[in-house]
Amino acid sequence: MTPASIEWIEQCDSTNSLMKSRGDAVPHGHVLAAHTQTAGRGQRGNSWEAEADRNLTFSMMLRPSGMQAERQFELSMLTSLAILNVLSRHLGREASLTLKWPNDIYAGDKKLGGILIEGSISGTTLDYIVLGVGINVNQTVFLSDAPNPVSMAQLAGHEFGREALLQEIADEIAEQTAIYEADPDFDALHALYTDALWRRTGTHKYRDTATGQCFDASIADVLPDGRLRLLRADGTTGDYEFKQVAAII
Repeated sequence: MTPASIEWIEQCDSTNSLMKSRGDAVPHGHVLAAHTQTAGRGQRGNSWEAEADRNLTFSMMLRPSGMQAERQFELSMLTSLAILNVLSRHLGREASLTLKWPNDIYAGDKKLGGILIEGSISGTTLDYIVLGVGINVNQTVFLSDAPNPVSMAQLAGHEFGREALLQEIADEIAEQTAIYEADPDFDALHALYTDALWRRTGTHKYRDTATGQCFDASIADVLPDGRLRLLRADGTTGDYEFKQVAAII
């Protein structure tokens, strides 16, 4: 497979915003990476701290052929797993890498990376997906009020080459996307994703963000549209969209 095309720029506010502003001019699989990102965003408007020239902040254009808009979460699962696979190759099993629903990358109980997916819909099909990714690579001091950041360098005890790492991640995403598009198997993808989830087993504490109520629950499932199904200790279940429930660390 041809290596993914990667364009490095010195600085921008948000690679996702810049990628979307280019619209139809950006081909499938193209990556836009910034050495410095001044207004990086996480899911639902959360900010993302990234020291200049120390981390990976990039966006990748994906143009799925004829994929229904309701299947967008499949791309979220697929790309999250692809990134997780690459980072696991570099950090090993001892890093205990998992996916915190819906698509944060965790090492133990610390956040290593995050993914923001923004889609454009034409009728009932996906026109394109802009995959925004932030990964803490060589940063060792975090100044924001984020409660639990960690970097690859902190975990491994040495720094990593960012450009080579990005090429490996982009190629993995492109390859896995092509394989899945040629032969989509939702059940297999879903099984891999749920097996990789942070706190996949056992009962843990959660908070309903609307009511403030805290409760004990276990992960029962992740639905095809991305909602998290929790089984409460009292035997009842609840389905939650992102931001409707928070895991208590």
